[in-house]
Amino acid sequence: MNRTVISFNIRRYRKLLESETDGAKRRTIIQLLAEEQEKMKALDAATTNSHDVPSRQCVKCGSAMRLLTQSGRFRAPRDHVLTSYFGCVRCVDIQTHDRVTPVVDHLDDILRLVMAEAGATHGHLQLLDPRRQTLSITVQSGFDTEFLDHFREVSAADSSVTGRALRERRRIIIDDIEMGLSASQIAIARDRDVRAFQSTPLIGSDRRIAGMISTHFDKPHRPSEGEFGRMARHVERAFNMIG
Repeated sequence: MNRTVISFNIRRYRKLLESETDGAKRRTIIQLLAEEQEKMKALDAATTNSHDVPSRQCVKCGSAMRLLTQSGRFRAPRDHVLTSYFGCVRCVDIQTHDRVTPVVDHLDDILRLVMAEAGATHGHLQLLDPRRQTLSITVQSGFDTEFLDHFREVSAADSSVTGRALRERRRIIIDDIEMGLSASQIAIARDRDVRAFQSTPLIGSDRRIAGMISTHFDKPHRPSEGEFGRMARHVERAFNMIG
């Protein structure tokens, strides 16, 4: 079970509950939400009962630290708390009043910043499960539930553009959906008013892939080198958080 994916699902179902008025659909969403919350409880219980408390080094200063889980059970010196995947609080400055912001919130900020700088209308960021080698959407903007369910998991064998980018370990650009996609893929894109998009792997200096970031546009568009240069900074930051 991936804690970040579960956190994303919990947030998504809570947002759906806020807007859904149909009784039957609300009951389904409530059931799905309860299942995800049980998964999170199971993860917290497993972590609490483990004698091998996870520890890593800060990617910035190299300090060895104990992991501070989102439930806040494990503590370390205030300036050397490992924030899930990234680094210590002293370096990343994201702890306020003893509360560590979940990494998923920072990934959401990165995605929205990339979208704003590129002028994208939709976007999503996926994390790679290293064991199963599948990508899962962790944060997104602009997409409906049907799209999110359809692309819930993507592998390198998948025919989607993100699957191809994972398989070929490189950025894939579709500057016009009418020219670079299959009929079924074009239909999915058209239904979301998407006319162009790109998918960029989150690759570290060791060539290891940690995830994928994709931006979508409502008209044919090919990002410039300047756009990709600006995106590179955010890709590096995202990799450092989850790599």
